[in-house]
Amino acid sequence: MNSNSKILILNLPSPPNQRLWRDTAGGFGTAIPRLSKYKNDGETPLHPFLPYASSILSEANYEFKILDCQKLKIDKSQILKEVRKENPDIIFSILSLPSLKHDLTILNEIKEAIQNVIIVCVGTVCRVLSNEILRNSKVDIVSRSSYPYTFNMIKIIETIRQSAKLKHVENISYKQNGEIVNTLDVPESDIENLPNPVYDHLQLDGYEKLTDTSGEKYTYVPILESKGCPYNCIYCPYPLGFGAKIMFRSPKAIVDEMEHLYQAHGIKAFLLRGQTFAYNRKRAIEICEKIIQRKLNVLWFCESRVDEVSKELLNKMKRAGCIRIHYGVETGDPELLKIAKPGVKIDATERAFKITKEHGIMTQAHIILGWPNETKETLEKTRKLILKLNPNEINLNFLTPYPGTKLYEIAKENSLLLTTDWSRYTSHNIVMKTKNLSTTELYNYKEKIIRDFAKQKLSELFLNLNTLKKPYRTINTMRRLISRMIFPET
Repeated sequence: MNSNSKILILNLPSPPNQRLWRDTAGGFGTAIPRLSKYKNDGETPLHPFLPYASSILSEANYEFKILDCQKLKIDKSQILKEVRKENPDIIFSILSLPSLKHDLTILNEIKEAIQNVIIVCVGTVCRVLSNEILRNSKVDIVSRSSYPYTFNMIKIIETIRQSAKLKHVENISYKQNGEIVNTLDVPESDIENLPNPVYDHLQLDGYEKLTDTSGEKYTYVPILESKGCPYNCIYCPYPLGFGAKIMFRSPKAIVDEMEHLYQAHGIKAFLLRGQTFAYNRKRAIEICEKIIQRKLNVLWFCESRVDEVSKELLNKMKRAGCIRIHYGVETGDPELLKIAKPGVKIDATERAFKITKEHGIMTQAHIILGWPNETKETLEKTRKLILKLNPNEINLNFLTPYPGTKLYEIAKENSLLLTTDWSRYTSHNIVMKTKNLSTTELYNYKEKIIRDFAKQKLSELFLNLNTLKKPYRTINTMRRLISRMIFPET
């Protein structure tokens, strides 16, 4: 292959009936129904693979382009024209589980149109379904490297360019003479050695925005803070996608990147991308202190466990610009919580939300419905807990047995799976039986929780005199809440 190989980093379009987030659920992706073409799509979050892949390729002096079809609203009918225009030698394409069939259909069409192109797929789904992907598509190589930072990217490119044997590239799968070959799995290098992301190939304006406490919106950029989750909850895809061992990035590297984006690109809002920001509390405080010391006027949000935050940490986070924390609440039933998050109790959840609000930081509660032993009584406990916690936002999902998780094996062994049609694995469809409730009962209760939460927020809005000072923002908030009451899934 040409020594000046042209490389295309490709984020494929969402399926026509889905609004898709590729970076959620440990990189498996989640989706909600699309009301009509792009009607409820909103803005697309910047996928972290794009800037970090850019940095790896830039450091190695490769010629490359990025085509983010989700952001540009390029659909299946347009994509061949766009890819032909670039005429790449190698394509790195992100796959997700709900869109897998759609993704592979497009890649097959690209392969037919540009026969000499080598297609390499990345993403969490590639780690667990590599053989299925290769069997059902014309994809050339599947990278099983830990998501979302493909450590073996350069080695893959160099091997292709030199027409060398792929068997010497670790953590990949490929077809040879009709047979699937899985190369050796090796531990991946520390994320501290990753080059700083490059944004010159990305138009940052137009990606999803972060809304601050006053209603102002700012385009945000994901910054790698850490990678991995050691808790191994049976249902959780995080250890599969990011690894079961936490790799930390130095506080200096994180804040350096933040400062560079602020000064060079005018970006002042960030997602500190890690699975549990407060896991190492001392390090989390150090990150905050560095932001404060540099007097960076930035906003950011993160994920954390409820049992890891403290008043001291929250005080530092607030001073450093943190405006929102995403917490996994999971359920309001203590017995189900023992399964969902061993060692975490309801009172820890209540305390975390209470002290977070006291520090003026917004909260988002993530809840899972449809546990195998779920009942109307446990659902009611969850509903009451949500209203008591009164977060700023909620995200309700159905328990989803992602392939490769312990839950998937349990569901398979006990004949609990309703389908293995991956397009149904959106986290908003029911794909697993419960012992006591029908799917209709679960869907109805989810809608009830969303509507009751929206009603509570509307009541707060009417009772808060401060809303009169910002009528435009108040009207938009009212529209959003009323819309959620009418269309709970949007």
